[in-house]
Amino acid sequence: MLYTLVDLYFKHCNTWCPILDRKTTFGAFFGSTSLNEADRVLLHAIVATTLRFLKDQRLSSEMRSHYHAVSKHRVQMYAMENVSIAALRALVILCLDELGTSNGPRGWNMLALLAQNVRQLELCEESSVYLTAEAEETPHTGSIRRVAMGRPESWIEDEGRRRLCWMVYLLDRYATIATTTFDFMLDDSKMKRGLPCSYDLFSRNVPVETRSWIQAPDQQPDAPAINKPENLGSFSYHCEILRILSKVHDFLKTPINVTSSAEMAVWRNTYRSLDGALDNWLQSLPSEYSRISALCHSDPASRVANWFMLHSAYVTSVVRLHSSAAYPTVRSHIFVPSHYAMQRCLSAVQSLGDIAQDVFEANGLDLLGPPFAFSLWVAARLLLIHAATVGCPVDPKIDFFIETLRHVGQYWEVANNYAKILARVVQRGRQGDMSFTAMRKSAHDLVTLTSSTRRSGLEPTSTQVTSLSELDNIDVFDFFNYPKMSEPTRMANGQTNLLQAQAMSGLGGDSMRSTGVPDPESDWLGFNTPFN
Repeated sequence: MLYTLVDLYFKHCNTWCPILDRKTTFGAFFGSTSLNEADRVLLHAIVATTLRFLKDQRLSSEMRSHYHAVSKHRVQMYAMENVSIAALRALVILCLDELGTSNGPRGWNMLALLAQNVRQLELCEESSVYLTAEAEETPHTGSIRRVAMGRPESWIEDEGRRRLCWMVYLLDRYATIATTTFDFMLDDSKMKRGLPCSYDLFSRNVPVETRSWIQAPDQQPDAPAINKPENLGSFSYHCEILRILSKVHDFLKTPINVTSSAEMAVWRNTYRSLDGALDNWLQSLPSEYSRISALCHSDPASRVANWFMLHSAYVTSVVRLHSSAAYPTVRSHIFVPSHYAMQRCLSAVQSLGDIAQDVFEANGLDLLGPPFAFSLWVAARLLLIHAATVGCPVDPKIDFFIETLRHVGQYWEVANNYAKILARVVQRGRQGDMSFTAMRKSAHDLVTLTSSTRRSGLEPTSTQVTSLSELDNIDVFDFFNYPKMSEPTRMANGQTNLLQAQAMSGLGGDSMRSTGVPDPESDWLGFNTPFN
């Protein structure tokens, strides 16, 4: 049964979380030597994460829950007591289980520990010199982190650390992008690792260079210091697209004054730059990427699962950037919904629907993890925000996204949670309980209300009871609460200038109204359109 569980991990998880080498892992678990403690903990992590895929009638649901709880606890205790590559690797795999169950506080806590350990072990850098000390001479002070990790003994071990660092980076990005207020736990400016190589080169123990941004003094700031694209694989490109997505997230979190022509000109230039970065990334992909739909029906789905994950990451990035201009919560005489941005969003959602249909027909949805479910969740919500902005019925394609999420939810509970929320919101809208436009305004008003702060601890506080439908509205629409507006000025008495806030954010409802499809001829994102 343990052999089967490890095999299931490599079939269902390691394709898109490629931190383990299959041959090395099976040799450690089932070879002639006995397991050490670190290997046993890694095995516990794999058990906790892959029990969901095991179809064995000998295990009752109670036994599954028991084994899951025991393995999860074992990994958590080991990770709390040990700062090491082995502990980090096991915790990353357990984090897949947690984030696949719920994108909530428990997963964020686990990610915080992962990110801190990555920093302590200095995995974000390509270290060249390592310190070592005898066990009895190891200090119990701040310098212990400098001797906590020895020199890698092989290319597989060195590349394994690189992949481990990037996987924590990816998990951090997906968890943070799901919110509108959180900051990344791993700073992009500190990520000085080269990209991981293709899995084939990794497993064959072939040392290669990939792509790195560690600059020499005489180089252009945006040019890679090392660039060997022939050694890149799908995981490498996944890391690259999430670096762009990180820039998009930081860009959208920066407050702007949408009534200022100067600020909006800068905003538009940055927007175009990020749009270009997404296009350049797409053009840089190898030729087989353009054939993933055909490959899905001709090759074993497991061989191309990572390419589907890559496409879903691209769709998430496109929607994250362009929805801010297509469906803004903040409007002014120079900042209105963009037809170009709207079409980019709808095209991306359509492409994800086509890909999901291919995977569904090939019975490959069980090979795609929580990041793919998150992209489906983003795409389905885009259809709802489109209906709210344009004032039309929601596209029937949303039913396919909900059904696909339910299917993925058989293995990853977080997808089932997404499906339930979407189904409730769509049902309320179709029954006429509340328009999608009104739902969006309700979510905006509640988020704005709970974001208010006190100037003094003596000011009163209050509690407002919320309903499930109101929380559903926040889950669906708050993701699109962009761009953020600059803080309104305060008057001499300390009160917020509500007139200024209303003019910028439309708290009276003006910015939340449905406006139909924007006019493509007057699109302010056009390259030759001046600000008036």
